[in-house]
Amino acid sequence: MNHALSIALLILLSAGANPANAGDADAILRCDPATVIRKIDGDPKRAYKAGFGQSFQECAIPLSTGTHQLELCFDSEGSAGYIYAEIVCTPNREVTLDAKPGHTYRIKLDLHADPWKVWVDDVSESEAGLSYEKPLKKPKPSGSKKEQETYLILRTTPQHAQLALQKGEIRGKWFDPFMTGLPKLLNFSRKGVPDGYHVFRAHAGETVAFVAGQMMTGKVLEIRQVTSCGDFPVHVYEDLPAGKVLYIGHYTIQDAPGGYVGTWRDDDLAEARAYLDSHHPELVGRLEVVPFHTALSANLCRFSGTDLRTAGQTRQTP
Repeated sequence: MNHALSIALLILLSAGANPANAGDADAILRCDPATVIRKIDGDPKRAYKAGFGQSFQECAIPLSTGTHQLELCFDSEGSAGYIYAEIVCTPNREVTLDAKPGHTYRIKLDLHADPWKVWVDDVSESEAGLSYEKPLKKPKPSGSKKEQETYLILRTTPQHAQLALQKGEIRGKWFDPFMTGLPKLLNFSRKGVPDGYHVFRAHAGETVAFVAGQMMTGKVLEIRQVTSCGDFPVHVYEDLPAGKVLYIGHYTIQDAPGGYVGTWRDDDLAEARAYLDSHHPELVGRLEVVPFHTALSANLCRFSGTDLRTAGQTRQTP
């Protein structure tokens, strides 16, 4: 399947399952990454492929009150950036859903179970108040580029580990990275940085998160990628203020089977201030903690060596 046709197919399938009047439906069905809906109530015209990663497209499928039969599958290999290939699972699974008025449901997948599992959760309470609409564009902050500049201080353990700053926005439960907002991976050094502190420059009005990075061991060829996935809580810093020096926490990344386990803390502000006193005298006395929201990335946990996940996300052995 060629590139142009692949994109057209994905757009067609996505558009068909998200009508403009979805908000007026009795119930709404949403999709986790890699979900493939083959049919709803036997109708192949209601097919939908959610994709994953930067190709992920959340669904909002209207359902009438009553019982529905869902024919479901998954695609964990076909989406990568704008490229889409027709690779889906066999056999399909059938799930029965009893839709109630005013409720929201989400298709959930466990691709590491043997056999793989799919089910539908009622997320009416847990996702109440979340908006999946594109945020309104805010006025551009005033002042020169220098005046809009803000410093972000991130600490990582080990000192060779670092996470990349990615621009984007929150949409519902997901952090949606901008295709044009390439990650900023600063302080690149195989020798690490002093005490693991990384200093990033951002600008007023930006929304940023750390969704990926690298692990460096000090050896020339041992640089390994790190990608947040699954239920790993991505910290998102929205609408950054101008002219600030903000401490955004201490991330610890540890080796684990099939990837890495990540944890964070933000209660070591005094240590961060001591670091700035020694290494950045121009920033002394300005460091403060910035509030954040948590969201999820749409990356799949593959247990292939790059996963950054919570300790609770363990692989089920086939």
